[in-house]
Amino acid sequence: MSVCDTLIHEISRQLHISCKCIRQTIRKFDKFHTVATKPGAGRPPKVTQRQKRLIKLQQLRDDTLSLTDLVRFAHTDLNLTISRHTVSRILRDFNMVSYIAPKKPRITPAHRRARLDWSYEHLNWSINDWSNVVFTDESNYEILNRKNRIYIRRFRHDRTRFERSQQR
Repeated sequence: MSVCDTLIHEISRQLHISCKCIRQTIRKFDKFHTVATKPGAGRPPKVTQRQKRLIKLQQLRDDTLSLTDLVRFAHTDLNLTISRHTVSRILRDFNMVSYIAPKKPRITPAHRRARLDWSYEHLNWSINDWSNVVFTDESNYEILNRKNRIYIRRFRHDRTRFERSQQR
């Protein structure tokens, strides 16, 4: 647009950009023949790719490590002073997310089949038959269980992420 001798303020009005931004862009293009950002612009990263992989490997070795434990690992073993947020961002870049470990293992297809068979066998029982049954199931059902949670960190699409269960 500036080649056509259009005034800068007209370009500014058409593109809804400040005049100063347009002047700087024209100057940059005249000097470097491009408007792309120069390589090396910005602050260099504090954590190298190797250190990021070491943090991920430490998390994979023990999936119950907290972010504070990983910060401590980075400080003692890697001589890095980083925040919990930085560690969280590093693990998120590797598609690792935090889950609450399930309290019980999942029901297998064999368990599901056995439960269905049992229910079909007892489908026609009367109320008198059921009154002679004592259920000794000691399952603990809590509406809001805020204690004794174990957090694990796994890959987002890991099929085995629910295999670990909490010890009661």
